[in-house]
Amino acid sequence: MESYYSNTQYKSINFILDVFASDIFEIITWIRRPVVGAVDYLRSMHRLYNIQSELNQILSLDINTKEKLLDALTDIVSINIYEEDLEEIEKRIELKLSELKEFDETFKKLKTITKRLDPHQRSEVNRLALVKLNGRISSIRDEIKSKIWDKNENASQLLVLDQMFLLIQELIKKAIKKVDDIDLWIMLSVSLLRIEAFHRGKITFEDLQHDVSELSLFNLKEETIPKNYNAVFEVLEA
Repeated sequence: MESYYSNTQYKSINFILDVFASDIFEIITWIRRPVVGAVDYLRSMHRLYNIQSELNQILSLDINTKEKLLDALTDIVSINIYEEDLEEIEKRIELKLSELKEFDETFKKLKTITKRLDPHQRSEVNRLALVKLNGRISSIRDEIKSKIWDKNENASQLLVLDQMFLLIQELIKKAIKKVDDIDLWIMLSVSLLRIEAFHRGKITFEDLQHDVSELSLFNLKEETIPKNYNAVFEVLEA
């Protein structure tokens, strides 16, 4: 936890990320387990009662469990795939994966729930989860905009954060139309985790600005996802 508040010179950004910490956790985890984000859809299918007890365990993670999960995931997305020694990268990833073993049973239960849905229902679950995520991010951006005009806040810092969330929303809009596009899910997952990695002092503000540029290019040209994003996503899938 020592590095959590090491980015103290970015207090304007940290204020937003602190206030919306629970929302950001849910946003990140909905991307990884969208059935939780669309649980009301299962109610309309008269299937919620049968799986509510299973979902309750997944939805009610205690603060220490949440912290451990996010700490491991943000460590993984902070690894510099391009510059660090490959052997060292493999060691670090293996270490982090071992820390996530305790979540195996939870994710297996989620997969079991997902398998009960037919392809159309799975697509609808993904779409509805993305719609809810977009709403949550809009709330965060509204707070950012209200702070930008405060003379005590650093407007240039907040603009970078707002731009990052704006680009993520653009990804969400595309993903809603193409819910099976794996590249869009990769970019969403890693981009959200990179914001939290910055919050924890694991990547620099310059790294965050680079992420904004990378997301802009992806949105404008729909280029192939960067190699490091793909590698990280494969780890998250594992």
